[in-house]
Amino acid sequence: MKRIFVFLFTLLLIITPFLVSQELDCKVTINIESIQSSQRDYLRNFTSDIEHYLNNTRFTNEDLNGEKISCNMEIFFKSGTSDNHYQVQVVIASQRPVYIKDEVSNRTSPILRILDANWEFNYMPNQRMNHDEMIFDPLTGFLDFYAYLIIGYDLETYIPMSGNSCFQKALNIVRLAANSAAGTDWKQTSASYSKFGISDELTNMKYDSFRSAFNNYHYDGIDLLATEQKKAQDNILNALESINDVRNRQNRNSVIVKQFFDTKFREIAEAFQTYPDRSVYDRLSNYDEEHRSTYQEAKTKP
Repeated sequence: MKRIFVFLFTLLLIITPFLVSQELDCKVTINIESIQSSQRDYLRNFTSDIEHYLNNTRFTNEDLNGEKISCNMEIFFKSGTSDNHYQVQVVIASQRPVYIKDEVSNRTSPILRILDANWEFNYMPNQRMNHDEMIFDPLTGFLDFYAYLIIGYDLETYIPMSGNSCFQKALNIVRLAANSAAGTDWKQTSASYSKFGISDELTNMKYDSFRSAFNNYHYDGIDLLATEQKKAQDNILNALESINDVRNRQNRNSVIVKQFFDTKFREIAEAFQTYPDRSVYDRLSNYDEEHRSTYQEAKTKP
């Protein structure tokens, strides 16, 4: 079972560093409708090249016992130049199985969903793509950054704070990128989402209570719904209250809190459909005002 294996592997990591495999099973799709037809042929292998890089690179020393993390990238090309420089926006998403008594069910839980509107890079067909933690490359650096976020978030649904090394590596990429010629989109901004913002918060001790609640939400909540429904719902509520407290106490514009609710609001609304007190949806609306309409609609369902 994955959660048991992750725990045991963490304990044995130092003495068994060779028992590792690639972590991701990523599906990549692209939309090139905005690219001139003369440029589209250069992108004929882009999808397979990105998938090959993500799915065949070892990003960490973690081993998931053959259960790779399911994720996907939807890449929308906005522009391309004659010298093969591209501007794109990307939707990055990952999910993990829901467990019932440590057995994989047929349900999944969304873990990460981010729209990154700013990715610029040069790409030539079949160009060599190298994973190098010491040098920033606009193409592979972006992919590495989100690989670390995906893996770190996934680990933390099973073991509290187990994504530390992944989140630190993501922040290291941000720092390398910010000091490079391509660093404009990697610096601190006031935007609601930024690569600096999410990696900075995930490595800041002030947000450790968010990360603990994130683990409780999944391990003691979502994974418990099928067997101990009311207990699971109460655990989810406690986790959401803690996450809301983080936003109130630390930062009303917290990137990780916003990203959490943007990813989870539909799952949260569904989780309380059988809750005996329908006013719970008013609490959820207060915790997550941006998705109030979804909670209020769920409240009215029989």
